[in-house]
Amino acid sequence: MPLPDALIIGLYWVLALLCCAFAAVAGGKSGRTGAAMIFTASVASVLGAQFGNWGQPHIPVMTIDLILLAGFYWLALRSESYWPIWATGLHLISVISHIAMFFSEEVRQALYFAFGAFWSLPVMMVMVIGIVRDRTTQWRES
Repeated sequence: MPLPDALIIGLYWVLALLCCAFAAVAGGKSGRTGAAMIFTASVASVLGAQFGNWGQPHIPVMTIDLILLAGFYWLALRSESYWPIWATGLHLISVISHIAMFFSEEVRQALYFAFGAFWSLPVMMVMVIGIVRDRTTQWRES
């Protein structure tokens, strides 16, 4: 039996808030920047999803995802941590799902939405795992 949409959305927001709060507290400047970018993009995506149609390329959400991709790339270039590189690569997959919609009219709306939304979960996990590893390394070196 599939989970109700409200439960999935609620679980996403709980996970997003926990991951972003952890990154903001324990992740240093890169963590705070990444958490702010993820949280802002999540809120903007909820607002942007109100406009457009998931049966075709969703331009408002695609624009938000492209801006987030540029932000992750910028962060990866300036951070001493490795997790922003992984976050950039994983988020690129989400952006590619938008681009793929320009070339395929056969993709179902639910699949397009799910494929794009799914990759936000690994991005958040990579951020948390990367921050934990960075802190463990710092602890061992001191």
